[in-house]
Amino acid sequence: MAMVSSILRALGAALFSTAATAAELSSVTLQGDVTIVVLSGDVAQGDTEAAEALIKAANDGNRLISAIRLDSPGGSLAEAVKLAGLIRRAKLPTIVAAGSRCASACFIVFAAGNEKFASYEAAIGVHGVSDKFGHETAQTEEATIAMARIASGFGVPPRVIGQMVTTHAHEIAWLTPDDLRAMGAIMTDRPGRRVPPPASPDDRWLAGLDTQSEDRTNSQPADQRPTEPAGKPGRHALPGQRR
Repeated sequence: MAMVSSILRALGAALFSTAATAAELSSVTLQGDVTIVVLSGDVAQGDTEAAEALIKAANDGNRLISAIRLDSPGGSLAEAVKLAGLIRRAKLPTIVAAGSRCASACFIVFAAGNEKFASYEAAIGVHGVSDKFGHETAQTEEATIAMARIASGFGVPPRVIGQMVTTHAHEIAWLTPDDLRAMGAIMTDRPGRRVPPPASPDDRWLAGLDTQSEDRTNSQPADQRPTEPAGKPGRHALPGQRR
């Protein structure tokens, strides 16, 4: 924890990916009365607090959060490290489902999962850090090394770390199923013809989640229950959650 705190100070508030819009966070109730948190869009300041609020709202509705589902091109690395810390403490699984993307800062959030589920039809990628203007500087090089240390602490193998530190911020090294398995991820769905990922971190994919979502502060379960996400994470009691 001390290492993460020192790394956060080193990152500072100025280190972001080039993306600017904030993520949308919601809780979704799936088949089997399983509730997950869904993060869609760029990781931004305040997302960790929003996720904690969703967990509390679920508790107030006598529900436990079972996983966090990710679809994000990146965002604030400092906020991603904070969110990863919450996921780590809560021992939450992370999911990147078919048609979704998790790259740049999002990868740190994914790597923090107690269990990691990745669809063959998802795109998960890594690269180095840039500042909020998209520039690579001595400070961003230090941040890339700090990000690599955090990822290594989450069990990311050297072969993936190597791609992270050698790929420029304006490029993305897309991970193969073998790369993902090497870091303990469970591959879901069936192998098929993968759609090539977008070339730029700033390209957007349409989210493939067809759900009845809840507002950040609304603790009532959704009336319409969508299809379960890729993978079948179990239920986990989070810090402060009441069974």
